[in-house]
Amino acid sequence: MAITTLDGLVAGALAPLPLFKVVTAVEAVGVLHSQFYATGIPGAAAQPAPGVAGAALTTYAGQIPWVNPASGNTYVLRWSMAATVACGLWLMDRLWHNSGIVVTTTGAQTINSVAFPARDRDGSTNGAGVMVAIEVFTATTNAGAVANTTMSYTNQSGTAGRKATMAAFPATAQPGTFVPFQLAAGDTGVRSIQSVTLGTSYGAGAIHLVAYRPLINLGLTLANMPFGLGAVGSGIVRLFDNSVLWTVQIPTATGASTHQGTIGFAQG
Repeated sequence: MAITTLDGLVAGALAPLPLFKVVTAVEAVGVLHSQFYATGIPGAAAQPAPGVAGAALTTYAGQIPWVNPASGNTYVLRWSMAATVACGLWLMDRLWHNSGIVVTTTGAQTINSVAFPARDRDGSTNGAGVMVAIEVFTATTNAGAVANTTMSYTNQSGTAGRKATMAAFPATAQPGTFVPFQLAAGDTGVRSIQSVTLGTSYGAGAIHLVAYRPLINLGLTLANMPFGLGAVGSGIVRLFDNSVLWTVQIPTATGASTHQGTIGFAQG
């Protein structure tokens, strides 16, 4: 079966979608920064508002544009980016997010997440390879790092009551700060979320839980120099129908930056 790109070209021909993001100052070197709310191409996403149980995502304004294949599968064929600062850049599939977490509540807050879509590592709802992070939309005001944030979840094997931890949620976290939870030993993914406990007040601001699947990590080791990945045949990595793609930066500096490049998909 022939594999064709999203604009109808055969695999191996360039079929790029433009990517351009303007990122304001990030939290700290090495602290992940979500570009979901950054202006550019695609435009900034709106603040999630589905409530604490969240929403399973199959499309969302602000994601990298997506079209399901008429038949067959979708793959990343090429991805090339440059940034004004050296950094790492993750391509992620956003499966679920929520709203309504009270940042001043230090006890357990019930989540009981709605079912995640069938886009785990195996294309199922079991949660293999699905991670969860706290994403900041409006800056928090906690004076120091918070080391006692935890999450109760069901793992990829269906075992409930598992406890995820967070080594440190940063002080006065900037918008876009993206802090993953560390899963319990032996777990490789999250099927559902039962509760989150901040442990210490975050002071003010707006935060969300995000369930996501990491796809590709692109190393931009020199400022203003494009780096890329490409493949022939079946492509770099398979994407499942209704993927909600966006990028997350691994900063090596805290100043503002711009990121631009192209991404191409293959289908068939």
